[in-house]
Amino acid sequence: MKKNILRIFLFFIISIISFSASFRISDLNVEAKLQKDGSMLVSEAVTYSIDEINGVYFDIDAKGYGGINSLQVFEDNGINENNEISFKKVDSANYEVTENDGVYRIKLYSKNYNNIRTFKFVYTLPDAIKVYDDVAQLNRKMVGQDWQKGIFTIKVTIEIPVSKNYDNSKILVFGHGPLTGEVDKIDNTVVYKLEDYYPGDFLEAHILMEPEIFSEFDKSKIIHVNMKQELLDMEARLANEANTERNRAIKIKKGMQILSNNPKTILGAEASIWAVLMYYIHIVFKRKNKSRNKEVKYLRDLPDDSSPALVGGIMTKNVNDNEILATIVDLIRKKVLTLETSDKKTIITLTGSTETLSDQEKALIDIYINDFGDGKSLDLKSFGFFHKVPMSTARKFEKWSSYISNEINRKGLVYEHIGYGATGLLSLFSTLFTFGGFVITGLTGNPIFMLSFPLGITLSFSKTSAKCPSKKLAETINKWQAFKNFLSDYSQLEEAKITSIHLWEQYFVYAIALGVSDKVVKAYRKALDMGIIKDVDGMTNLAYSPIFNSGFSRSFNNLNSMISKTNSRASSAIASSRSSSSSGEGGGFSSGSSGGGGSHGGGGGF
Repeated sequence: MKKNILRIFLFFIISIISFSASFRISDLNVEAKLQKDGSMLVSEAVTYSIDEINGVYFDIDAKGYGGINSLQVFEDNGINENNEISFKKVDSANYEVTENDGVYRIKLYSKNYNNIRTFKFVYTLPDAIKVYDDVAQLNRKMVGQDWQKGIFTIKVTIEIPVSKNYDNSKILVFGHGPLTGEVDKIDNTVVYKLEDYYPGDFLEAHILMEPEIFSEFDKSKIIHVNMKQELLDMEARLANEANTERNRAIKIKKGMQILSNNPKTILGAEASIWAVLMYYIHIVFKRKNKSRNKEVKYLRDLPDDSSPALVGGIMTKNVNDNEILATIVDLIRKKVLTLETSDKKTIITLTGSTETLSDQEKALIDIYINDFGDGKSLDLKSFGFFHKVPMSTARKFEKWSSYISNEINRKGLVYEHIGYGATGLLSLFSTLFTFGGFVITGLTGNPIFMLSFPLGITLSFSKTSAKCPSKKLAETINKWQAFKNFLSDYSQLEEAKITSIHLWEQYFVYAIALGVSDKVVKAYRKALDMGIIKDVDGMTNLAYSPIFNSGFSRSFNNLNSMISKTNSRASSAIASSRSSSSSGEGGGFSSGSSGGGGSHGGGGGF
């Protein structure tokens, strides 16, 4: 009775205290031991780096696994003489357990400030194993999708109830989740490792074993079908999908490395293309379209209402860091996002409505606020805590880029090619040059004829590069180039005598996309010193502006650096992962899920 009264009192106190828990989760260490009766004893130790919390919660998804038995909760008691964390058992009066549709939530009161604490949860899953006629299977998401925060390092060890001398080639192990995860076999233990877990990810263990291992398994629960080959076929399919994705990323990464490491070669190829096609392109093709390219030197007003990302994509023929940065700053200008800086933190916060935003704007908010942040904000200075971008987020970057490309195409801002006749002729000659070089060299024995080979290759690539902006694209490029010239020319900006801070902010956003933001900033500061810019509502511009204020200027570099890092890491996330094994001998994680339960496992703080 006293324990119940104490529990009620503690959680009543928690409920009336309103504050936002501030913490990170650095490590999750899961140790599981399979038993011969098919149950599994699980110990999960979670390490929190805490600013301030009232307590922690821990969710165990036991649906389909027979619930949980023998629950015990521990908290760290310092470091023992062997430099290991020692634990003390938590009195049941200090935590409560609730259950909803097979998910057990343990809510532990433990008020902490500015320290590091480890909490351990020990329990048994009675029905962890499924036994068929020809195989026994553990299939479970050992780390669920519902963690409140990301986790820096995850390690899961699963001990099989056999001796260390057991032939572990008979134990087939597979892992599912982010493709950066890995699984290995060490004697009678299976080890899963994953770094940089993000909420929504999972770590799924799939282990196939001999049924004889589970000699104490309830024979009435044996499923009398042969399942081993079907399970192996499924794993082979998932492994192939994952490895295809990895290989595609590796090829892209190698291609970028070649471009970066061989600038002279690339320039030489470009010069060859120019030599072969210059006459046709400049004398015939471009002369026909010359009337489309009338230039205007300066344009003081925005040419149209195109988004900064679209403008950057058109002008640079690429969608990359500057376009992301310009979009984020534009959202700050619109006060959808707020950027705040202190000595310890640089925080970007979602403060406005997203209902009227475009798909590509919503995509970036989803990435930086939801995936990298906590759904409300992101601390830029703490972002380095994660040094990899998860696969799911990397795909979102690709999706964002496709939004821009689709918008460009939808507006008809495209290039016209040289036509089917000329393309066919170029294809014919490139084939003759390429293969004719080999034939003539073989017939004559003179290797000089091999020089026709690079001519053929160059010609083959050049036929696709011979293009000219459509009339609409040419006009759009010329207008935005004239606007860029205006932003780049200090004298033009001075003559314009721009008095509105709102307009300066808008110019700055597009200057980022156009690569001339530094010039706009210098011009703004000069205009401010000269007293050209008017105060707004009696407030100074530095205090009023969401962009041109001291706090923003100090945090802009952090914002730029974070965007650059996340974008580049997204492109290499897949390429850096280990190949998946379809044989069960270990390796990288596979795509998708093998169908295991436990997806609603997780934890957090309050």
